[in-house]
Amino acid sequence: MARIGNVTAPGRYTLGAWKEQTAKYTQQQLERQVISTDRITVVRCSYPAGSDFCLHFHPQEQITIVESGTLVFEIEGETLEVSAGKMIAIPAGVRHRTRVDDHPAQALHLFVPCAEPKEAASRPQMARV
Repeated sequence: MARIGNVTAPGRYTLGAWKEQTAKYTQQQLERQVISTDRITVVRCSYPAGSDFCLHFHPQEQITIVESGTLVFEIEGETLEVSAGKMIAIPAGVRHRTRVDDHPAQALHLFVPCAEPKEAASRPQMARV
């Protein structure tokens, strides 16, 4: 069953809209919107230029699709630029760092399985290392 302001018909569909999601500001004024079901969490993030997220990992798989701008990932000593229209999949437990250089960026992050138990507000977990 869906959470976070979505409409649901159990076992049939989940319907949600970004415009109905309240944008929340987290670290470094990152704007974040979340739509979640029991099996997946989708987080839409708007990153200001110069954002830098320290080395961390997630207990679930992360798939990132860049909508605009470029995100720079550092994974096990390798630097990867993921620009608009491209995606990257990072397995659960893999340490990575993310930054945005000179221009703002926007991306969708899919976390599989769902990031939180049904009762909790949906939010991907992150552990710093």
